[in-house]
Amino acid sequence: MQLEPITSDQQSTFEQLLSAVGLGNEGLGTAQAYGCWQNGNLLACGALEVYGEVGLLRSVAVTPDHQNQGWGAALLVALEQQARQQGLQTLYLLTTSAAKFFAAHGYQPIERSEADERLHASAQWGSICSSADLMVKQFV
Repeated sequence: MQLEPITSDQQSTFEQLLSAVGLGNEGLGTAQAYGCWQNGNLLACGALEVYGEVGLLRSVAVTPDHQNQGWGAALLVALEQQARQQGLQTLYLLTTSAAKFFAAHGYQPIERSEADERLHASAQWGSICSSADLMVKQFV
């Protein structure tokens, strides 16, 4: 799977995919979005917010027509590789609906009080996902 940064002219396509799967695009201004394209169509996307060697995984989505075909797992692997290339040692995420998926890929649930304080700078940390489950994966 080829992961490419989402450019400003692709932003609306990225936002349409998020909307199609019920995810918002609030607070993504500080995140770098990435996409996987096939024949000019965005099939999967995700974003990373970087806080030193700690990151927050955001907006992981696969088009409804391509779900349950391995795209999500491949996307997650590609995003984790990108995170490692950026020097991240720990990757967090907040989810309301995909905890089982992420747990199957090595993410562990933790209490918010155990999270790195740098995550508090994320818009997602506050009101956007205040009731979401927090999960973490260590790379080292």
